[in-house]
Amino acid sequence: MRTIEIKPKLAQSLLPADFDGFIQDAKGRTFQPKDLRATRVARQGGGDAPIFDRPPVQIPTRMSKGGVGKTTVVGNLGSALAMMGHKVLLIDGDPQASLTGLMGIDWATEELTHIGELMRRCYKGQSVKIEEAVKPIYADGHLDLIASDITLADTDSWMMGAANREGIYNRLAHDCAGFFSRYEVVLIDTAPSTSLLTNALMVSSKEILAVVMLDGQSLKAMQVLASNVNELNRAFPGLNLGVHIVANGYHPSYGSCKEALQTLGSSYPDNLNDNILPWAASFRRQINMIDDNLSGTVLEREPGTVSAEAIINLAWSLVDRYQIRLAGHWSPGGHARAGETIGEAA
Repeated sequence: MRTIEIKPKLAQSLLPADFDGFIQDAKGRTFQPKDLRATRVARQGGGDAPIFDRPPVQIPTRMSKGGVGKTTVVGNLGSALAMMGHKVLLIDGDPQASLTGLMGIDWATEELTHIGELMRRCYKGQSVKIEEAVKPIYADGHLDLIASDITLADTDSWMMGAANREGIYNRLAHDCAGFFSRYEVVLIDTAPSTSLLTNALMVSSKEILAVVMLDGQSLKAMQVLASNVNELNRAFPGLNLGVHIVANGYHPSYGSCKEALQTLGSSYPDNLNDNILPWAASFRRQINMIDDNLSGTVLEREPGTVSAEAIINLAWSLVDRYQIRLAGHWSPGGHARAGETIGEAA
């Protein structure tokens, strides 16, 4: 479990704009996620029950190509939302276990239970014991992880013979509603390859968050993902699965980035998030190649960077889009303090 200390300058970005007085009164101290949550709950005038009365928002993240920054976006969004005070569950649905590594867990040495095994137990009518699969990342349940390892790739082998296989994850969420109701948002990192497991995770929500790197290959991969979504919608009438796109890797000096962004905007004008993530060296410094325990998100390691600011603005936009509540409350708009942020190159 990581010790999170949020300095006042970062806290100012993580809190709604009308909390400036609180930040000014708190100079010289640091905060934990539970502190920002308590402050926001007190301002809302309501209580904070440990178990909530509604299922969490499910946000599966997908792109039919690796190397687009999908795991980086999921991990950093998890950090941002948790630091804002939300209760967040991360699910690593990729056998490569990149999100697991980013969260500081060495899947090769630690004993873990992945989402595929939990789904198998649920489908077979066995005891799921989902709480035992959780790896706490931040204290007080603000950021938890269901980790992954290479054996997750075996999930498709038993799913091939399963009835209603695309609905198994939703069945798990339904059967374990008491567990999932501890969280306000669930962020799912899926594998780039199309598989039975990936499809089951994709249909957990009415919308997929697609991360698209601003290059030609990623634009082509977006077409593949759109085709995958259309196939699911044809197979399941009434599903109406949509896509919301986050553009990643913008560099103002690269003409190819500008062209790719224009193409993305013209091809998917109603699907593109207004916040564009920059090409940033800080994103590439998140993973420690020697010790997973030293890995961490940009918000943890380099909170003063432009990339951290961009992630926070993206997180606020998704709070509004998906109506992510905090202790049962949600109010639209008025959160982000800065506009679109792009351009960090070093």
